[in-house]
Amino acid sequence: MKPKDVTKSSMLQKIIKPFIQFLPENNRLERIWILSKFDFKSRFYYHNLGILWALIRPIFQFVIFYIVFTQVLESDVENFALYLFLSLIFWDLLVEGTSKGLNVLREKIYILENVPFTRTDLFISSTLSAFYAFTFNFLVYVILSFIWGAPPLSSFSILGIFVLLLFFIFILGLSFILSTISIFFKDIHHLWDMIIMAGFWATPVLYSAERIEEFAPILLYINPITPFIICFRQSILYQNSPDSIFIVLSISFSLVTYLLGYYVFSKFSYFAAEKI
Repeated sequence: MKPKDVTKSSMLQKIIKPFIQFLPENNRLERIWILSKFDFKSRFYYHNLGILWALIRPIFQFVIFYIVFTQVLESDVENFALYLFLSLIFWDLLVEGTSKGLNVLREKIYILENVPFTRTDLFISSTLSAFYAFTFNFLVYVILSFIWGAPPLSSFSILGIFVLLLFFIFILGLSFILSTISIFFKDIHHLWDMIIMAGFWATPVLYSAERIEEFAPILLYINPITPFIICFRQSILYQNSPDSIFIVLSISFSLVTYLLGYYVFSKFSYFAAEKI
């Protein structure tokens, strides 16, 4: 390890060590639950405002983009404020989940060395912790819905929960792939940041899917994030059933990504101990 990596690793060990005693040896679900809560809390461990940062960042993003797209670019999207906020917290879920997953093997090697732990459980708990922050932000969305007079929940919300489950599987598969690649190619962090930035503008987060259909319709079907975000918005915000093709694409992308990720992880992750 480089000196900077050693320092970071020792700091993480100091934070993790007190929590290890609470990890049960036999109850797998309880281990995942405890570790996911620790992941979420440790994200804000050294910050004065603590967990409030999970809310401040997406709200700040929302305000900036809302001003730009209503006052400067004049978006014509229906219920744009709610559309924008829901899109941003959904996108942040992807960013948070994959950045946590990318670092799992490198940052949690201490747990693997000290506790009998199934490696895949580390990824499940890491992805689950990203969903905690999303839950807080979604509660803010529900409050905003009441303020702006839009019913936040309906029978179609069940479909939204199903989409979130598929997205969980998708992020989990991506985390397997990214974390495994990071064992051999440390610069994947920088490359992934660039992919995320490009993906943000290639996905209908700030504008409608119709805009993409006008200049690059193929992006609606080859961009793996697009079907998830369209299905989620349609079921939660507009409270109707999305086009079946996007539901099929969401299922396909989640299963293919997970199976590919699990295969890559199971085949190459055992090099972590000697490479990290």
